[in-house]
Amino acid sequence: MQHSVNKTNNIVLVFGIAGILMLLILTSMILVNNHTFADKTYYKTVLQDASGLSALPAIYFKGLKVGRIDGFRLNHDTNLIEVDLWIFQEYQNKVVEYAVLAGEQHPIFDDVTTFELILPDKKRVDSYIQLAPNSFIPHINSELGKSYVEQGAIAQKGDDIESILASINQLLQNFQKEDNPEAGAIFRVLDRVAKISDNLMVVSEEVRSSDLLPDAERTLAQSQQILEQMPEVLAQINTTLLTTERLMGQAGTTLNNYAYPAEIVGDITEGQLPIVLNNLNESLTVMQTMLKEVHSEREQFAIAIHSMQQVLDKMDKTLQALNNHPILKDGIEKQPQTTGIEMHD
Repeated sequence: MQHSVNKTNNIVLVFGIAGILMLLILTSMILVNNHTFADKTYYKTVLQDASGLSALPAIYFKGLKVGRIDGFRLNHDTNLIEVDLWIFQEYQNKVVEYAVLAGEQHPIFDDVTTFELILPDKKRVDSYIQLAPNSFIPHINSELGKSYVEQGAIAQKGDDIESILASINQLLQNFQKEDNPEAGAIFRVLDRVAKISDNLMVVSEEVRSSDLLPDAERTLAQSQQILEQMPEVLAQINTTLLTTERLMGQAGTTLNNYAYPAEIVGDITEGQLPIVLNNLNESLTVMQTMLKEVHSEREQFAIAIHSMQQVLDKMDKTLQALNNHPILKDGIEKQPQTTGIEMHD
């Protein structure tokens, strides 16, 4: 069975367009996720070290994401880390005088740090004065930030490790106080988890006895076959994209070559085509003038033809009268009658 070339080309074109659309969608999602098109206002700060900055962490205010670290570098003179950050313009009014940044490093993962914007206490500050763009926002552990804490403008946050230990302590106390499923909330949860696990065991037995597992195994086998074929499909898509790119390059070259058709025609005719077209235009103008003159004189031609027709009619009548006159009738020689042409087989 022969395949249609047009059908194959259409399929290749559809795959190429689908790949381009997927690339555009993924690029748009990445740009939107990185807030590339959002309105931002940039600020600066200084840190003691760059721990947790490699992932460009976000900046939060009361649990809301209000900005992000944009970049950082080492100042070789002071050995401090100069950090560039940006804040969404809708939260720009939160960046005020005496505001500080507090970095909270993850207790397990050292390469993750979350920054929080902390505003000064309204009781200690007369009014919030908004900082201008590219202003400096001190860190709470810097000298300036510590001075704000000493003045009482900023409340020092507690240690995260201490809060975790306190929570574990409280959990252990609850375990010691409430030791039955009916009175203790924690033990009620554990009792419900035990019941759920029993139900899960029953469900697992039913699933094992049913045909779901063979169907799932067949589905997994088919999925594995499809995944094994994916490299070939990706290679075909890559070839299609390369072909499309080459065709687009050729189309661009063709468009550039034929962008100015007048110059191309002029080069082919060695500059004679404009002269020929100009002479032809002049000849058409002369012919148009002549036709206008003939059109204006056609009434005179019609009158002359009508007059000649009348004269011919009168001459015909005169000749008939002379031919029928009794005196001149014998004087007019009669034309011999033709007998025709004799034909022989």
